[in-house]
Amino acid sequence: MTAKFRSVFGEGKPVIAMVHLGALPGSPLHDPVGGIDETVAAARRDLVALQAARFDAVMFGNQNDRPYEFSVDPGSTATMGYAIGSLKPELTVPPSSCA
Repeated sequence: MTAKFRSVFGEGKPVIAMVHLGALPGSPLHDPVGGIDETVAAARRDLVALQAARFDAVMFGNQNDRPYEFSVDPGSTATMGYAIGSLKPELTVPPSSCA
């Protein structure tokens, strides 16, 4: 393990969960009615549940953007940044990197 990893998680083996964002704007499964507000709200529900289950850390992914592509469009990147930035104040794991 690297020193940075140990400084965050100690010597143990952390369990890291995934917060799945809903389909983002521009993808075929995107919900235009709920929009980005519902995407963030659903991710918030996942984040709250995963942190309550005491996972050591969370990652964010846009698994619902199908079909998968080899290049990422700027809209997806911006939307993910907005969603994750909206949830950052609520992140409590890992404790040493949430200040």
